[in-house]
Amino acid sequence: MSEPARLAMSSSHAQEKLPDDVRNRVYAALLSGHGIPHIENTLKHEMQATGFMAALRAYINHLLRNEALSSMPEILNRVEAKVLHDTQAAKASDTVNGANGVNGHSSDGDEYNLALPSSVTREGTKTLVKELEKVMDITVDEK
Repeated sequence: MSEPARLAMSSSHAQEKLPDDVRNRVYAALLSGHGIPHIENTLKHEMQATGFMAALRAYINHLLRNEALSSMPEILNRVEAKVLHDTQAAKASDTVNGANGVNGHSSDGDEYNLALPSSVTREGTKTLVKELEKVMDITVDEK
């Protein structure tokens, strides 16, 4: 395992974007160990377990067959817009209804719900924090 990157920063700096050299050292440390694959595997597992990957696959097939999209940039733009739309709609619905998670239907009425399940975000964040703690020690000075 690589030597942890030692960082010292104020609480206000901790909220800002990391400098490129610091970001690159952290990324290199994650790459040198098993951090990146572990994060990827957690996200993949959660997306498969919640049915998100199956819905994504079905939506891409729909785009290829019915929308006549043929280039990757077109497909990626449509998928990204749909994930963003459905996720925002699910969050708005949860706020209004007081519910947790995804309700199973997107607000635009189509059959493909690409709202990112909250468990993907939650479990992905937990794994990311664990992996970051393995490669860095952040000291925050309160001033």
